[in-house]
Amino acid sequence: MRPQLTLRVAGLTAAGALCAGSDVAGAQAPASSRSEPSIPISIADRQLAFGQPLTVSGRAWQAAGRAVSLQFRERGTSAWRGVARSTVAIDGRFRFRKLLSWSGAVRVVVAPGASPRAGAAPQASMPAETTRELGVVVAARVATLTRRLDVLRGRRAMVAGTVRPAVAGRTVALERVDGGRWVGLTTARTDTRGRYRLTFVGDETGTAPVRVRFAGDRANSPAQRTPGRLSVYRPAMASRYDLYGGPLACGGTLGYDSMVVAHKSLPCGTKVMIRYGERTVQATVRDRGPFVGGREFDLAGAVARRLGFEGVGTIGVSP
Repeated sequence: MRPQLTLRVAGLTAAGALCAGSDVAGAQAPASSRSEPSIPISIADRQLAFGQPLTVSGRAWQAAGRAVSLQFRERGTSAWRGVARSTVAIDGRFRFRKLLSWSGAVRVVVAPGASPRAGAAPQASMPAETTRELGVVVAARVATLTRRLDVLRGRRAMVAGTVRPAVAGRTVALERVDGGRWVGLTTARTDTRGRYRLTFVGDETGTAPVRVRFAGDRANSPAQRTPGRLSVYRPAMASRYDLYGGPLACGGTLGYDSMVVAHKSLPCGTKVMIRYGERTVQATVRDRGPFVGGREFDLAGAVARRLGFEGVGTIGVSP
């Protein structure tokens, strides 16, 4: 949470001009010290995530029992509208807690009226008082509902979800890490319900994090979501071997739980992602083989078991 920002906002005189605000906070000011009371207010957090309530509190001097309202103006507009109402407590305090969907500005208005204080005669009728407006930024929220990020080379990856609040025509981008920076893959626009669908044909094998990003607009600040890693595989013929206890070409022996594979040329220690059906595992090149025509990988028993792979077949490999 950001530190609270307390403002002293002058009350309106009968002619509509502003009077000087008080430097005293949290204590009652003597009625004789000024002709019009100030309204100090605090906003707990002026940068909100979508769905995070705005909290506004303050103290209206000599306004116990008067109606008080929270007003909101959307960014880029001039019209104010009431979004919450309350009553000033006997000690002059008030508090609002309100969900906002859009960025804009807020202010507090204390209605005119008589304001009796405890143990004292009723005060004369007092005019309405309005605080200074304070800006509030509301970030959008990006959600991912479905995804298909493990694909064979040449097949289409997909991420679909929503951007809230729902506005048609917002641009959403799918980006991938490449060389330590985010690179755009494709974009899409939201429909009237805030839904988006991003598709991308993977033409290069590899695996890297991806994110869905909304760059922000006048109504909402930027937001993003990381749905996972995009992994693009190439097909390769593989077989299984279970020679437990036997020596490995890169050193050591093959254990029952060894997540290793054999390959004729990849350097020892190379990490490979392997996909078979709907299952994906990571294994390490620690052996040489297979020495049978047409086969590229030998999968140790532990790798094969996790994949549900038996005998000989086609797997997806990255890189």
